[in-house]
Amino acid sequence: MKINRSTKYLSILCFALVFTIGTYAQTNNTSSPYSLFGLGVETNSNVGRNSAMGRTGIALDGFDQLNLYNPASFASIQRQRFVFDFGVFTEFQNISSNDGDETRANSNFSNIAIGFNGNGKYGVGLSLKPATSVGYELIGVQSNIEGSTGQFSTNILGSGGVNDVSLDYGRKIFVYLNLGVKLSYLFGNIEESETIVVQNSVLSIIEDNYYEGFQIGFGLQYKLAKKYNFGFTLDLPADLIATRDRVVERIANDGSFSLLEETTDQSLDNFSLPLRVGFGFSTKYKNVLFSADYTSSFWSDTDQSEGVSNYVDQNVFALGAEYIKNPVSLKYWERINFRAGLNYNSGFLEVDDKKIDSYSLSLGMGLPVGRRLGSYLNLSYNVGKRGTTESFLVQDNFSTINLNLTLSGIWFQKRKYN
Repeated sequence: MKINRSTKYLSILCFALVFTIGTYAQTNNTSSPYSLFGLGVETNSNVGRNSAMGRTGIALDGFDQLNLYNPASFASIQRQRFVFDFGVFTEFQNISSNDGDETRANSNFSNIAIGFNGNGKYGVGLSLKPATSVGYELIGVQSNIEGSTGQFSTNILGSGGVNDVSLDYGRKIFVYLNLGVKLSYLFGNIEESETIVVQNSVLSIIEDNYYEGFQIGFGLQYKLAKKYNFGFTLDLPADLIATRDRVVERIANDGSFSLLEETTDQSLDNFSLPLRVGFGFSTKYKNVLFSADYTSSFWSDTDQSEGVSNYVDQNVFALGAEYIKNPVSLKYWERINFRAGLNYNSGFLEVDDKKIDSYSLSLGMGLPVGRRLGSYLNLSYNVGKRGTTESFLVQDNFSTINLNLTLSGIWFQKRKYN
């Protein structure tokens, strides 16, 4: 048996991208003011199909497109098939508050993932994606100098986030039952720079917080009566080890510079990730695939709080649909996938007794690439809102354009001779 040449080149490309983006992933960003809290806001990063279907996937298989929502789905990748998915996104945000509106935009990579099924009984996957993103600005905050009538101005900038490298393994136990396990390595850093301007000098404070840790997850998928698919996921609680580097500098008006403080590898309290459980259902009626997910994260059990915010239990409800007329048709338009979805996220933050929840609507399509089954250029558009303008809070109105390239092919093929 010989490896198909195009697939050989594709595999080399995949592994090269994994190492290249491993470094680049540290710079993922958002413009949401709510990224000020904790590890930042959760990203919507995922493979193209799921992004357009309301971010559902717990009960969806991975026959020809990867599904990172349930490790058990890797067992359903077609025998001897190799699948690669790489995505980028652009997000536009309109930040509304009682003081006015502000428009921002960010672009970055959303995911890179590969999957393979060797003998039809098991599947393995490796993925890298941003888990959280930080990108906030507090400019020109005026405060009074204690004991005088003078004031000082403060500018605070935050950036960074946490990334997720996951190894997935799914195995077929019975004809209609797949089980899976996932090992995730979470890592990243969050930088906050604070500049305090007073009459005679500028004080610069730069803090880099580093996080790393492992999390284990499990998955199950069961097919009933060859038509109804059920899924279950379980992510165990985990602690991320945290350390801090801190530099404090003073710059006088005459240009003189002085280093006031420099510390490295200062231990911080671990950041706790909660137990998370998910349930999914999918079924197909004629040419339409329907999916529904429910996920619950028990943040209140972590007993964490931060300033004016508290961590509360989080519930996510998602619906998705996909239509394709005929995936093996000779007519190109009949092989196009049309997708749509809805998502409601109750959020895990409560600020001033108000939950920071979000709503979103997604639309998308999968444009076939060549005649190869499972190779698509996936496009999706996601529009929604996060937060509220009540009290001193802000409303984050966002719209996201996702572009994913999914390539699929058979790895091992026997040469045939006439």
